[in-house]
Amino acid sequence: MPIFSEELLNAATNNDPNALAELDARGFLCGKDEDRTAYVNRLRTLQKNIATMSDALAHNGFYDIEGLKLNQADMIAPRFFHEVKATCERLYAFSIDWVPGFFIDPSFSLLFGGCAFYFYPDFFAVFIIRRSFKQKDRWLIYRRQELLAHELCHVARIGLGSTTYEESFAYQTAQSPFRRLLGGLFHRQQDSFLFLGVTFLLLAAQILRTQFMPGLPIWPFWSLLAAVVAWLAARHGYYCRLFNKALKTCARLAGDNAMPVLFRSSDQDITALAAISNDDDARNWLAKRRETSLRWQVIHARFCSRK
Repeated sequence: MPIFSEELLNAATNNDPNALAELDARGFLCGKDEDRTAYVNRLRTLQKNIATMSDALAHNGFYDIEGLKLNQADMIAPRFFHEVKATCERLYAFSIDWVPGFFIDPSFSLLFGGCAFYFYPDFFAVFIIRRSFKQKDRWLIYRRQELLAHELCHVARIGLGSTTYEESFAYQTAQSPFRRLLGGLFHRQQDSFLFLGVTFLLLAAQILRTQFMPGLPIWPFWSLLAAVVAWLAARHGYYCRLFNKALKTCARLAGDNAMPVLFRSSDQDITALAAISNDDDARNWLAKRRETSLRWQVIHARFCSRK
């Protein structure tokens, strides 16, 4: 079954505001610098790619994507998407039920909860979560609903090319205030590797000191770990302040819809929005962005025009 009709895509190509708003509400957010032609072509490619995968699953029972084997028997049923529909709509005014998802335990699955695989500009996306969530809604600190909503946020924002605020948005779906506050600490995978690297370096030094080198000074390793944590915390605090300032500007433009507007903003947009301090400047900035940005035209039509 097609994700969307040809009539809907043609209407979007012709700049029909209702069609563009419908696509946005279904999690097909406009890309950072896309015009209508590029946007619709990307959606056509997405539909073609998912249809190819669906045919392979139906005929072969599996589909291989960059070495990851996806089995039809492991597909996430629609009812699981319904569990997180209200969360995504409440926070960010979108709902996704079209992206393929699978219950899989990959080879690196010791503490694995879930992750998304997405390819831009083809906009081909799948996501996987731990197999145990097929039968229960919690494993260790993870909840199935939280993981699903988290990954769907990443899927919706594929076209924005975000790194700075990506995890901050996704972690707002968490039930824990602690995870909502600190979830954006690591911007990239390299940040996690850096933290784990200095942690294991400290552990190795402790083992060496205990077993072989009792005179080995341990304070340099603690200092290195403290420096990395301090840097991550300071960076996170700085970007949290920008995030909150930008959210206040979005409230000037969209009232109660401030968070959905910010969710559709690029990292560069958030920096610019954070620098605005009054209503007139906010309206002028939005007017200029609408002149050249399809994304901000859709944002205005959905969230700002009735403010």
